[in-house]
Amino acid sequence: AAMISRTHAIERLFAAAGQLPSIPRVVQKMIETLRDEDADLLPLIGEIRTDPTISARVLKLANSGYYGSRRAVGSIDEAVSLIGTRAMRTLVISAGVSSSFPKVPGVDLQSLWRHALLTASIASQLARRAGENAERAYSAGLMLRVGQLMIHIAFPRVADEIMSECQGLGMSERATVEQHKLNTNHCEVGAELAMRWNFPDDISAALEYYCQPRNPDASLLARLAHVAAQCAFELEQQTAPEDIVQRLDNTVTDMCGLDAAGILQDIRSCAERADGDEQAD
Repeated sequence: AAMISRTHAIERLFAAAGQLPSIPRVVQKMIETLRDEDADLLPLIGEIRTDPTISARVLKLANSGYYGSRRAVGSIDEAVSLIGTRAMRTLVISAGVSSSFPKVPGVDLQSLWRHALLTASIASQLARRAGENAERAYSAGLMLRVGQLMIHIAFPRVADEIMSECQGLGMSERATVEQHKLNTNHCEVGAELAMRWNFPDDISAALEYYCQPRNPDASLLARLAHVAAQCAFELEQQTAPEDIVQRLDNTVTDMCGLDAAGILQDIRSCAERADGDEQAD
């Protein structure tokens, strides 16, 4: 019975949200190439050049601290030569996903996406260390909070209640409150949106389980996303990187094959880039 009500709750939420947030066609194609290790990205990057809106967003991101480019990037070609085609793909996906939510009442989107980019960059660094695909980890980190946005669009009043009850709480506590009020939570809703947007199944599954990293069904990607989300959350609370590492759940970091020294290094380098970005704002 739980399964039926859960599916029903998700369906109801998507119905209440109205049409699916629309993602530019070229971004959709980029997302689909995540399934294929050998996909040729150059034709798609060519298409981005011809789309002024998405190119502008991509360049704005390429010039932010997260991509660590030391000089201003003036064109798509320059971005490709500076950061490479693979990183370009995650950049295009970031630009596309964030552009799909132009306005969400009650949500400070600028800070939400800043947090999402920080989570994504920590996730990709940790993934490299853990031997997991860094790009997929980046995409998962980026998408962790889209479920929250869908809840705000579908049920703004309940979403506001959830927000005020969850002030200063981490994402897992938040998922519990959502579940109680909505019969579903941002993890499941995000997983469903990722599926409808055609992200690979492993990314969708990571979103679904990232708040339950000890669940036997949680993949390495889900566990890495969990650790990254906690690190990003603590950084935003101004916690010192040494203290963040102390607060992580050792069982989960062990399951990921990560050690404290490695995590500390990754948190520091991501925090420095994020600080650079704050100044750039």
